Amino acid sequence: MILLRQVEPFSVIKLDPGVGIPAPPVESTFWALTRTADELSLVCTTESAPVAGVINRQNDWVAFRVAGTMEFTLTGIVASISQPIAKAGLGIFVVSTFDTDYILIASDQVAEAVQVWRLVGIPVIEPTYQTDHLILTPQDDELTDIAHNLRENKLWAPDYPGEGEILNSLLALESGEPTGLLQIRLRATGAAIGNIGFKGEQLIGNVRAAEIRYELVPSAQGQGYGTEAVGALLQIARDQGIQYLCADTQVNNAASQEILTTHKFVEASRDDRSIWWLLAL
Repeated sequence: MILLRQVEPFSVIKLDPGVGIPAPPVESTFWALTRTADELSLVCTTESAPVAGVINRQNDWVAFRVAGTMEFTLTGIVASISQPIAKAGLGIFVVSTFDTDYILIASDQVAEAVQVWRLVGIPVIEPTYQTDHLILTPQDDELTDIAHNLRENKLWAPDYPGEGEILNSLLALESGEPTGLLQIRLRATGAAIGNIGFKGEQLIGNVRAAEIRYELVPSAQGQGYGTEAVGALLQIARDQGIQYLCADTQVNNAASQEILTTHKFVEASRDDRSIWWLLAL
């Protein structure tokens, strides 16, 4: 069992039944409405919370999704998550869906809750960035496991990590230097499918640019994940004030070239084996 922290803040809302049942916004990523004989309540992302008909509203909740799909015959899942939290004197709010459970924790108790879960052996994955279909998490958190392909209790695609990722992780362990890379994970399941990040700087003509690198396992290729992950990295670069990015591809790697041109990279130079690409942010 692995918990996936959700990036968006959540709200828990008591609504006036007389106002009517609100429809979820199209862009909402979570909307759990419950109607009983006594009340109408809503759990949703704070960004999509309604304004009309609100009787009471509590913001600043952080949600953790139990990764994967759980069969109805499974027992004790919520108990194993909630019992150590209760012993620590913390409170939780649980929302169950057809596939899984969401555990909500007050934002000021999240750090302690994550520590408690990890102490009792429940892994928690905390994304640093999120897109429509992907989450990005620090790869160095699993560096030793990746380097030695230690798969037990890991939320990895069957063909993850790739050979290049294993080699780079081994070299990082030998040097004692962190990679600084981000794992690419599927938002729906949390499964790791590759990595992406910055790889030092290159002088392209008279421009000094931060080099990007990315790798996806074969099972995740051809589904738009590379394009989406590079788009996320571009936003991270803008947030960090980076002005120029570059990347190199093999001449025959049409898929990577398409990803880069989709994001407006332009060809800067080439030789018989590779092409260098440049983007001004």
